[in-house]
Amino acid sequence: MTLQYPLKLSHSRQPGFDNYLSSGNEEALDSLLRLLESADSPAPLYLWGSPGCGKSHLLLAACQQMSRQSHGAIYLSLSDIERLSPLMLGELQQYELVCIDDVENVCADKAWEEALFHLYNAISQQHHKLLIAAGSSPGDLPTQLPDLASRLMWGVSYHLRQLDDEGKQQLLIQMADEKGMRLSEDASRYLINRYSRNIKKLTELIDKLDHDSLSRQQKLTIPFLRHSIS
Repeated sequence: MTLQYPLKLSHSRQPGFDNYLSSGNEEALDSLLRLLESADSPAPLYLWGSPGCGKSHLLLAACQQMSRQSHGAIYLSLSDIERLSPLMLGELQQYELVCIDDVENVCADKAWEEALFHLYNAISQQHHKLLIAAGSSPGDLPTQLPDLASRLMWGVSYHLRQLDDEGKQQLLIQMADEKGMRLSEDASRYLINRYSRNIKKLTELIDKLDHDSLSRQQKLTIPFLRHSIS
């Protein structure tokens, strides 16, 4: 049985609150930070939205912060449940913060739904914290277990908004800067308009540009970008 620890995962960039662009999602971010700082037993926080809106980033950032403060925290993605077992959820209640991502993938599976329901109860009884993320709102999940549907509706939920084009330009500039590259506003606008607006593809592109610029010893000029993305 393998549990997924955020500090041991390999990412092209380390998700944190310092590199999260909260444009349009300020209220959700504030609520999440209050949950982490609370000494009480807050109700679970549910984040939902389309791919690329930052759900996983926030869950991983929360785990990072709790871990830095010497609190037990764990992140688990349910994106590939065929490689996982619902029994593993029973081991998560020991952590002070539990972050469960991609919850929609276990809906309509009786064993997983029951395990998730029991995890909700165990975390509440131990006064720990729970963060849930999914692609749709709690009420739109195809949950079969009424008790779990009730738990998912309990607490506060936020619909995370996608970054607009200006926000995506800021993200590109930020990711380039983290790798020691300078990407101008004109160059970032060029990539948004000519390459993709998909966050995952843009993240992968920055990794490619990092490799290409180092191997060719060139700056991220528009002619260089045009050649790299062609």
